[in-house]
Amino acid sequence: MVILIPVTVFGQSGRRQKRAEAEPPVQGVNRPETRTQPEPDPEFEEKVPQKKGPGLLLMSGTAEVMIPLFMVDAVTQACQEEFRDLLRGDHDLRQERNQNRSDAIKAAKTEDNYFVLLLELEADRLGTSRTGVEVRYTIFEPKTAKVVGSGMGFPTQPNSRVPVPPIGANSQLILLDWVGRDIARQVVRRLGWRV
Repeated sequence: MVILIPVTVFGQSGRRQKRAEAEPPVQGVNRPETRTQPEPDPEFEEKVPQKKGPGLLLMSGTAEVMIPLFMVDAVTQACQEEFRDLLRGDHDLRQERNQNRSDAIKAAKTEDNYFVLLLELEADRLGTSRTGVEVRYTIFEPKTAKVVGSGMGFPTQPNSRVPVPPIGANSQLILLDWVGRDIARQVVRRLGWRV
């Protein structure tokens, strides 16, 4: 039996092959060496200063020894996060902890462009709240320390988005988070900063 295997051999006859000519670059390929950065023209650059409204100094504290500080921190942090979401950088926001009403009044009288918001946690003696505390707020006007508004926060679930609760949070901390967010929405409406 005979098996035939075809073998093909390519040879070069001594002629050189032509080099391929440079082709234009393929569209969509990133070539950083061919890019040029335009120089900014200083006469066309106009810096428009962003107008910021009055700021807010957030003070928190508790008048009672029996209320743990983590509850105060939960309300304050939630309130601060909601302010940042609502105000979107239009107003400056600062925070101070472990303050009382007289500290808030002194701060409001010394501030020129900051409203002072005082958050106070009190034990719920009537047992009507699910959190065990009542969170009251007072807004003081800058320079005069006149009370612009006051009220109480309620555990209202946010409509826009449900915030992520802190890791390991129980139902009480989630409700306190909602209370802080409710207070922030009330204060923003009362000051007329957003609808």
